[in-house]
Amino acid sequence: MIETRDEFEQAVTEARRAAQAYYDTGDALMTDADYDALADRIAAAVVAHPGWDDQGVTTQVAAGASAGGDVRHPTPMLSLDKITTTEEVGEFVATLGGDGCLVEVKLDGLAIRAEYAGGRLVLAALRGDGSTGEDVTAQVRRGVAGLPTALGTPWTGEVRGEVYMTVADFETASANRVAAGAKAFVNSRGAVAGSIRSIDRTYETPMTFAAYELSGDFGSHLERMAFAAGLGFPAACDLIPAVAGERVTAEEVTAAIEAIGAQRADLVFPIDGAVIKANRESTRRRLGLASRTPYWAAAFKYPPDTASTVLRDIEVRVGRTGRITLRAIIDPVYVAGTTVTRATLHNPQWVLDQGLAVGQTVAVWRAGDVIPRVTTPIGEQPHGLTPWTPPEVCPQCGEPWDKSSLLWRCHTASCSLVGLITYAAGRDCLDIDGLGEEIVIALVEAELVRDLADLFDVTLEQFATLRTGDGNRQVGLSVAGRITAGLEHARQQPFNRVITSLGIRMTGRSVGRWLASRFKTMDALRAASVEEIAEIDKMGLIKAQHVVDGLVAMGDVIDRLGAAGLAMAVVDDGSVKPLAGQVYVVSGSVPGYTRTTVSERIEALGGTASGSVSAKTTALVTAETGTSKAKKAAQLGIPVIDPEEFARMLA
Repeated sequence: MIETRDEFEQAVTEARRAAQAYYDTGDALMTDADYDALADRIAAAVVAHPGWDDQGVTTQVAAGASAGGDVRHPTPMLSLDKITTTEEVGEFVATLGGDGCLVEVKLDGLAIRAEYAGGRLVLAALRGDGSTGEDVTAQVRRGVAGLPTALGTPWTGEVRGEVYMTVADFETASANRVAAGAKAFVNSRGAVAGSIRSIDRTYETPMTFAAYELSGDFGSHLERMAFAAGLGFPAACDLIPAVAGERVTAEEVTAAIEAIGAQRADLVFPIDGAVIKANRESTRRRLGLASRTPYWAAAFKYPPDTASTVLRDIEVRVGRTGRITLRAIIDPVYVAGTTVTRATLHNPQWVLDQGLAVGQTVAVWRAGDVIPRVTTPIGEQPHGLTPWTPPEVCPQCGEPWDKSSLLWRCHTASCSLVGLITYAAGRDCLDIDGLGEEIVIALVEAELVRDLADLFDVTLEQFATLRTGDGNRQVGLSVAGRITAGLEHARQQPFNRVITSLGIRMTGRSVGRWLASRFKTMDALRAASVEEIAEIDKMGLIKAQHVVDGLVAMGDVIDRLGAAGLAMAVVDDGSVKPLAGQVYVVSGSVPGYTRTTVSERIEALGGTASGSVSAKTTALVTAETGTSKAKKAAQLGIPVIDPEEFARMLA
């Protein structure tokens, strides 16, 4: 609560300074959540004191940014009013007077306007202050998926939309920026803002465009976006097909908002809300525009995916293959709908480059199904902090790290036991329900488990009497029952998952499937030479050597896993293989499947699951039309299948 004039003016100055950094450079002095909270306090103060000047913080588009730019928009590029409750949703829907509306994702990116003449890109400009924006034509021509420099038809007009980064593209862009000697990006929106303004950057930052407006005379937004898609612009309203289409009642709109929110953790692109907008042009004309927002659209905001908190410690551990893993212990913070107290960190060199220090304020980012991660220091920091330095030796065995790569490694086998078993119990491997890291640690400390095979000898009573954490908590019969049921379920898992669960270096779920498909039985796999394994596409001699070495080292464990009843061969039920000889690339999610199970299902039907589009690809499965995979498929004439249709095919 702001009570004095001095506090108010200080808050306005802080908000405008943060906005200037946010819009002009892509750097963040505070998170979106912190900025929104500050702006709300300023707005409340203005209501209580109408004579106080907030310098446009609550009334202007991009208040605090530098002058918009040298490109004047023919019509203003407006913001959207924010709503956060179902009651506000109902109030907005009531203003439409029974006319239909659409609900689509609110991408967390940067608004942009592009002009085409005769099918060729002639101008691209950012929103800026809403009236004028910065010319970024050269940067867009450098490459933005979904925003081509030339269309397939000689269309002349204007398209507006959002430039954003997928979760994977953000990771790539941030790593490339750090490698170039710069500070890591705070989040994907900041990464877009910084990248698309940078004319002379030397590193790659992949970006994607989705349209939400197009010039021309149309009766509805759906007609407008169908035309945009025909030109080659992916439409924001099509990114989640399950919520596409017109809705009339507040209940229908709320259900769509909740459906998008439920999928947020699995999306490959960042969103910070859902947009509700009138579909018919007649409705939009009737409701009109305010000075900075339309009356016919609003944004429902979800919990932010980036938050600021204080770094309290950095734990150094050893992963399943001996690699160093760093985990940040942070003050509890609410991010993307969950309170988190731990977050991952990049490699030690990245931490050193960022100058991270215990006691520092940091940004924590959580998007898609990514584990919460510390991305960078943020805002003003306390004086006198000493940057954290990683230990020179493994904290578990005391041996020096192998620093031959950025991911330091400990070669003492016993150091990685907890990580290996936790990995093996995960959903992409044996999927043992209830067996998390805390219980695995207790098993190892109690010396009940010395390798993966030991896990299947632990009894229900031994699980139930385990003490976890500080020793004051007992697992109990309920959780123990879930784990033992999960172990029984593990005996039914397919052969490829058993291979994956061994945790052999440079392997994972894809390699597990490739090896199972090629050799069919564990005996055949163990008898295979390095050269035979290397013949598998994308394996090569280095990976093959690790597989051979790993199988030899785990020979006794493999024998005991077989004796425990785990699958040691591919089960051929003799059924027809309708996908035999076909290659499918799945991008995004398929209803009813995870990334692992959809690949397993394809291969169970005789097909091949691939991660990249090539001339050998039978079809690309995706709901997105503007990705690099979709563009390549279009160039090669490869058909695209909707995920829901593909789920029916697999069934």
